[in-house]
Amino acid sequence: MRKYIAEFIGTMILVTFGTGSVVFGGTSFGAMPIALAFGFAVIVGAYAFGNISGAHFNPAISLGMAINKRITWRDFLGYIVAQILGAFVGSGIVVSLMSSLSATKSQMVMTGLGATNFQSPITVLGATWIEFILTFIFVLAIMAITAPKNELGQQFAPIAIGLTLTGLIVLGVGLTGAGLNPARSLAPAVILAFMGSTGALTNMAAYIIGPLAGGALAAVAAKYLLKTED
Repeated sequence: MRKYIAEFIGTMILVTFGTGSVVFGGTSFGAMPIALAFGFAVIVGAYAFGNISGAHFNPAISLGMAINKRITWRDFLGYIVAQILGAFVGSGIVVSLMSSLSATKSQMVMTGLGATNFQSPITVLGATWIEFILTFIFVLAIMAITAPKNELGQQFAPIAIGLTLTGLIVLGVGLTGAGLNPARSLAPAVILAFMGSTGALTNMAAYIIGPLAGGALAAVAAKYLLKTED
């Protein structure tokens, strides 16, 4: 149970920090501060909970770990539930902070909360491909950094993984919002739908299929090409 609680809290922190930076900073922040908010949240969560659950905070990472038998499929299901719940609570915290804002600012926050929307000319298929590629790189890096044989990588894993996520978000935030995490993308979209804005939820297939497929392929590539597994 401790590992599920760790995944819940870690995902909540990730979504609160990352999504909060998007919705309250928005375009005035620019890509780098938003990316750093997500990256620092991963670093903090990894140091706090890595020894308990492995600090996945992302269903795509958990899927890769399950495929390569670093966690059981039973734990995978538990992790997914914990991560989704944590993402909803994190999104709820961000929404709760809207009560002190003006109506105009609240509408801007709603726009930021749905930051995983993509703009024309990117299509659903194109967004799925972008999310697939970015998540593939992210999970492949994680599998290699945390490989049992990679002692140096394990020592600096939280920083290396956090910086990898930062770089990928800088690369992808202007394209799809750089979700790279089905739980982090799904929770704000559902909350927005209940608030009357269904745009983000309409596009959700790209932010679920792309990252999960990318995480699965990354696990296979890490195992058979990089020989990361014992």
